[in-house]
Amino acid sequence: MRVWRSFLILFFACLSQVARADDLVSVYHQAIEGDPRIKLADLKVGVGTAAEKQATGDLLPQINGRASFSENRQDLERDFNQGIAGGRESFPGERYSVVLSQPLFDLPRYYRWRRQQELTAQAEAERTDVNQQLILDVVDAYFIVLRYEDDLDLVNHEIKATEGLLAQVEKLYEKKLAKITELLEARATLDKLFADQVEASSQVAVARERLHEITGSRPGELIPLRDDVRFVEIEGTLEEWVARVKAENSALRGLDKAVNAQTQDLRERKSGRLPVVDFQLSHQKSDLGFENSPRPTTTTDYAGVNVNVPIFSSGVLTGRINESAHRLEMTRLEYETEYRMLIKEARDALLRANASVRRIRASEQALQSAKKSAEAMRRGFKLGAVTIADLLDAQSDRYLAQRDLNRARYDYIINRTRLLRVAGVVNEQELQAMNQWLVAE
Repeated sequence: MRVWRSFLILFFACLSQVARADDLVSVYHQAIEGDPRIKLADLKVGVGTAAEKQATGDLLPQINGRASFSENRQDLERDFNQGIAGGRESFPGERYSVVLSQPLFDLPRYYRWRRQQELTAQAEAERTDVNQQLILDVVDAYFIVLRYEDDLDLVNHEIKATEGLLAQVEKLYEKKLAKITELLEARATLDKLFADQVEASSQVAVARERLHEITGSRPGELIPLRDDVRFVEIEGTLEEWVARVKAENSALRGLDKAVNAQTQDLRERKSGRLPVVDFQLSHQKSDLGFENSPRPTTTTDYAGVNVNVPIFSSGVLTGRINESAHRLEMTRLEYETEYRMLIKEARDALLRANASVRRIRASEQALQSAKKSAEAMRRGFKLGAVTIADLLDAQSDRYLAQRDLNRARYDYIINRTRLLRVAGVVNEQELQAMNQWLVAE
């Protein structure tokens, strides 16, 4: 019975590990749910949309109704010359009114509406940019974890191989067939590998913590990269990618909308010197007159055009215009700064990605040569033709070649994603395509 219970516990534990295996897309979906940047970007769009509705409403007719009910008292002073007898009078009062107003010529309101449209479009572009940055963060964090896990796995394999060699040298030393220096060399190499193991373990922990920060949940076992994926250089010249950056980068598009919004703000400030014309229509019914004096119930209808002309503002309007002009120039400079940075990043990502492809090819050849060299050294050591130091060096070169190959593959994926993100074309479909590079479950 205990055997079956142990078997079931082991079975469900293995099943749980399989269920917790995460691929690139599942980690991305966790990040969407857990990363506050996405929620914050959505809220900014909501704020912009609500503000745009308000600005639109300012251009449309406004109808206001008002009603008042009052209890009034008048104390009349006696005036003999006028023949007015004094006394006190109390009476109720009612007043109802409905007023409709419609702007006819109000450029500040119009430019304010145009400005808010641009700000809403800026928030939408920034939301797209945040989502694309999240994809890059997920790809970078995911493959950095795999990279350090591979490093740790290689160190563990090298430790195991070195422990085997140390056992052989100890036996040979006991039989007086090996020198003390060879024994010390093997032990020193093993001690160094144990230190490398500690460092690799800490790097894995840090990388997983970063992934946890992005997703908001502890990552399970990550599905590794397939060994048979063939990476090719990215097509297109730098000039073509620069054109895509200018046309499609969401951060740049957001700054362009910010420039447009500030332009509309400047126009709004300048139009403050112009007259404002509005139409007003009102209907009022009241039994109160001037200073709430009683009178027969009267109905009054009014239709008119109001003109408000600014004459002198003590420099306030000029100051607002200058401030807006300076803000516009600042926004333009921010756009230019961002554009130059993105071009630099696109160039760097393109060059690094294509260099990684060539490095992958070279690392594959270097790995094959290192494997052959290590095998030759192993046979030579058995025959007494080479020392343990030579064999340890060859073995280390083999694992270093494998590590360089792994890193070149991960560097290609990350830099390729960086380029797509800068060009504004990275999306979940691209993530699905990269997900095919992982080992199928």
